[in-house]
Amino acid sequence: MISTPRLIALACLGVLSSLNATGEDLRPDTSIDITLDWSQQPNGWRYPMAIHVPNGEPPASGLPVCILLHGNGGNGAGMLPGFIGLLPCHALVAPSGYASSWNICGEGSDAPDLEMIADLVDRLQTFDNVDPNRIRILGTSNGSALANRILLENDDPGIDRIAAVVSQLVTAQRHDAAFFRPGGTTQPSAAFCGYDVEVEPMQGRRYLGICNVNDPVIRYDGGPGPGGLFFLEARDSAFQIARSQGYEGQPIAGSGERIGRSNVFVYDYLDGRVVHLRGDAGHGINPVQREYIREFFDGCATPVPCPADFNGDGRVNGADLGLLAAAWQTAAGDLDGDGTTGGSDVGLLLAVWGECPGDQP
Repeated sequence: MISTPRLIALACLGVLSSLNATGEDLRPDTSIDITLDWSQQPNGWRYPMAIHVPNGEPPASGLPVCILLHGNGGNGAGMLPGFIGLLPCHALVAPSGYASSWNICGEGSDAPDLEMIADLVDRLQTFDNVDPNRIRILGTSNGSALANRILLENDDPGIDRIAAVVSQLVTAQRHDAAFFRPGGTTQPSAAFCGYDVEVEPMQGRRYLGICNVNDPVIRYDGGPGPGGLFFLEARDSAFQIARSQGYEGQPIAGSGERIGRSNVFVYDYLDGRVVHLRGDAGHGINPVQREYIREFFDGCATPVPCPADFNGDGRVNGADLGLLAAAWQTAAGDLDGDGTTGGSDVGLLLAVWGECPGDQP
């Protein structure tokens, strides 16, 4: 449930928004100042924000916004290149976490990242060119773990879709037949990392979880992993989330539904409201999984058919090469499905230099 102070804050925010006569739009150069303090930064620390806003007139209802959450060791700016072309009708906002990480359990950060996300969503909902009811979350790896925390702990109805890429739920979040959030500082030495306050996830959102059977970082079948965490089996994680959203049946058995001739398989609960993709792209995503993400977020009627077309202009050229270089050694520019951006991805981009196969004139 939303606390009384937060209800008051939201009500005040709505009043301020209705009285805003400047008609402020979200822009790539918009300054979003979210400064919070905690034990590691008692004088306050400002979260860096990277922003992309598509050109052209926004729809009457406003642009959907996708908040991108990087993996451990990454940053917000490095997340943008891989999603500008993938989600061309979304505004993209990519914060950077303290110590290049997000606070789940044993990371370098103990920052109040859930508070930051709540503040960020509140701020985004005030812009005239933003649809306040279509705020989306997409996280990869450590950012995926934060996306899962948002799913369980945040109750803003404006967040309508969440995608968690290569990180499923952990036992800290799901144990004793209930879901939990941390009541204080997270630490591996505490029971369940300090996740000791029971929560009831808000219903009505759509959720996509992507995990790979050959992931060398976070095992598909669960077990110990990064940050002192113990992970659920990926399919069980999806089933538990589906149950939290009202599913009353048994777990989907077997291999799931294969997408074409690919090695990606779908486990669909509640008519697509909760979906799990099982693949073999290591600690990353392949083109089939990327295309599923595009369809899940439902941003544009016409998809961009070439994964190497990072900026979505229908051609692969120097601009896309520059965006790939900006994503170097992160998952954002990964074309070959190995989980990182490197020399082989440059080779794949150069192989389709010019117009992408299947592009329309």
